[in-house]
Amino acid sequence: MQSYKTRFQMMGTFIDLAIHHDNGEQLIRDSYLQLQQFAQRFTVNQPQSELMHVNNNAGVRPVRVRADLYELLKKAKEISVDTANPFNVAIGPLVKAWRIGFQDARLPTSAELTDKLTIVDPTKIVLDELYQTVYLTKHDMQIDLGAIAKGYFADRIKEYLVSEGVEYGYINLGGNVLTIGYSPDNASKAWNVGIQDPLSSRGEISRVVPLRDHSMVTSGINERYFGVNGQRYHHLLDAKTGRPITTNIASVTIISKQSVDGEIWSTAGFLASIEEALSYLNKQVGIEAVLISDQGKVYVTNGLKDDGRCILQK
Repeated sequence: MQSYKTRFQMMGTFIDLAIHHDNGEQLIRDSYLQLQQFAQRFTVNQPQSELMHVNNNAGVRPVRVRADLYELLKKAKEISVDTANPFNVAIGPLVKAWRIGFQDARLPTSAELTDKLTIVDPTKIVLDELYQTVYLTKHDMQIDLGAIAKGYFADRIKEYLVSEGVEYGYINLGGNVLTIGYSPDNASKAWNVGIQDPLSSRGEISRVVPLRDHSMVTSGINERYFGVNGQRYHHLLDAKTGRPITTNIASVTIISKQSVDGEIWSTAGFLASIEEALSYLNKQVGIEAVLISDQGKVYVTNGLKDDGRCILQK
């Protein structure tokens, strides 16, 4: 069976696809086109996208969306209304105020942030199951799927590839890794995926995780940030304060079956301390986590063990 690999830029990052299949070239082409469609429909960076049609009608009227976007928004809202974690799909106005990760990143005033806090309430997202509509009940509300979309895209691409008979491969959406089966080229039969050291700017690996038919997603304070007057501001925002989350956590890595769950919990796990995050993540079903503190120490949830080099399932 032939092996096919490709790398391309999309969604502001590098995407890698690798599959073992005799029709791999066509399947990779199909996957590229599907990712392109998702990126165009689910983005806030294109004024005519399906998601922006919802945002542009905030405080005006409900908007009917396609079934896949509706289901993703439903899942995102369900996690967002849990005030025990910082995941918030209605965070859009704060993201827009800071613009962290873009060239025009800026430090908003306290008055601006106070104003935005009134419209980042996920309970004000009204979903109609029968008509598949989404209604943002306050003017200037804005949904942002940046903390969940890539995981959803990866799951859909894997679903398609498996339906076409792909047994081995991986999908890497800018560090969001989802594996298909096991690695036929590795003696351990695992895809070895590295967790970057969040305290290093040289791309050094802190731990290696052997993955088989699972996903690994990392969120960290080193991913996107900017500095003003010697102060560094990262992109993980707290909807209660309007400012970057204050925590002693440098990165959260989630290992899960579904990549969308990794996306959700790698953000939802960014609590005020390592201890709180471990306690919270240990209560969630179907995920395991690797946390690295701002001092570089590694912690794992109950289903994992750390031998100092690799993270392994118990």
